Amino acid sequence: MKRLAIHLALWALYAAVEFLANIPHTVDRGDLLRQTLFFIPVVALPFYVVAYYLVPKLLWRGHKTYFWICCLLILAFVLFIRLHWTSWYWTLMTGKTVTASLSKVTKNLIRDYAVIGFAVALKIIRDWDKKDRLTNQLQTEKRDAELQFLRAQIHPHFLFNTLNNLYGLALQQSPHTPDSILRLSGLLDFILYECNTDRIPLKKEIQLILDYIELEKLRIGDRLQLQFSVEDEGLNALIAPLLLLPLVENAFKHGARAANDAVFIKIDLRVQDQNLYFQVENSKPEDKQEAGNGSKGIGLLNIEKRLKLLYPGQYFMHKSNTASTFLISLKLNL
Repeated sequence: MKRLAIHLALWALYAAVEFLANIPHTVDRGDLLRQTLFFIPVVALPFYVVAYYLVPKLLWRGHKTYFWICCLLILAFVLFIRLHWTSWYWTLMTGKTVTASLSKVTKNLIRDYAVIGFAVALKIIRDWDKKDRLTNQLQTEKRDAELQFLRAQIHPHFLFNTLNNLYGLALQQSPHTPDSILRLSGLLDFILYECNTDRIPLKKEIQLILDYIELEKLRIGDRLQLQFSVEDEGLNALIAPLLLLPLVENAFKHGARAANDAVFIKIDLRVQDQNLYFQVENSKPEDKQEAGNGSKGIGLLNIEKRLKLLYPGQYFMHKSNTASTFLISLKLNL
């Protein structure tokens, strides 16, 4: 009903404009009103045929050639009607035959085409906007679903690696095993219940990293040589959760492969001019000089995919893999 009322109002507006525009050239205003209302179907019918049949059935389905052919046929139909309309009207009203001048027919025909074309253009724009909004909605839903999958992928990957570490401590009957389990419980609690939003303050991500480092210290012990530099400025900036932790986890996982080697890990984080600079460097065990953490593991692949979805065109990631170290740098526009 709402759409019907809008269409009736628009055609009433069209009739009013036509009537007012022709008043200076007409003596009998009653006759002018009858002519105006009498002619509305000649403009309205082609509009509805093109806008509500040809556009959805031909244009939106890719049959552009047929669409334009049909439009030309309709324009020819309007031309035919316009050439004979005045004669038909006066024959119906008075029984007499009156022929309109060619100049008046041409002027009216151009106006008819303009009105029909403008109305059809509005319909096409409206349909295009509707399709565009639907496409954007589908793309957003697809992106959200993929992000949910990638975020869910982090949890088992993180848990698997950490449980492996706990298993190693348990085999050694380490007194740190209970404390490690307690710290893991705290980390999982944070991941499951505080990382379900699109963005979290950077300081929360840093605290998560610090808690993870404490857990790793229990496993590695005195072999760990850690440098962690964080500038206080910008810690309230918002960031996607669990974006930095996998990079640190990757460094510990691959930097501490050997049981007796010293483990060197250096972490630098700063925020400057709305940009986050994060760098993690780790040593590589002497007996493990192959690809190491330069290989495409789940963690790094996951982070790269999430960055593409969450920060398209707003990040730069660089990896440097040497014989003794692996370094990964991330620049992120917040």
